[in-house]
Amino acid sequence: MEETSNHLFLSCLIFGIIWSHLRNWLGVSGVDPMCLSDHFLQFGHLGGCCSRLLSTLILIWLACIWVLWKERNNMIFNNKVELIHDLVDKVKLLSFWWLKTKHIFFACSYHSWWLNPLICLDIGM
Repeated sequence: MEETSNHLFLSCLIFGIIWSHLRNWLGVSGVDPMCLSDHFLQFGHLGGCCSRLLSTLILIWLACIWVLWKERNNMIFNNKVELIHDLVDKVKLLSFWWLKTKHIFFACSYHSWWLNPLICLDIGM
């Protein structure tokens, strides 16, 4: 299949499934649009209108895109493939570190973030 951003990040059989894993982790539901810009907008608003949640969901979305892009390059140039669960864990770790960098007083541990990120944000859904 032709590699486009929509295919790579959304409809690829290898990478497309990661979004449902992330929604399960976040405890939100949704359907993935097949246009990357629509996906970005929808993913950011999965939790409603709370600005802190919107900001965090966008951060998680960007972390996922970064992990998928790096994994795509790893597959092409190094002929290595990681399991989807490992990629989801990378998104969790990267988003955690980005949050810790953005919010110096973010007191949540990685273990708590991994288990329930919305509780870490004081946003119970």
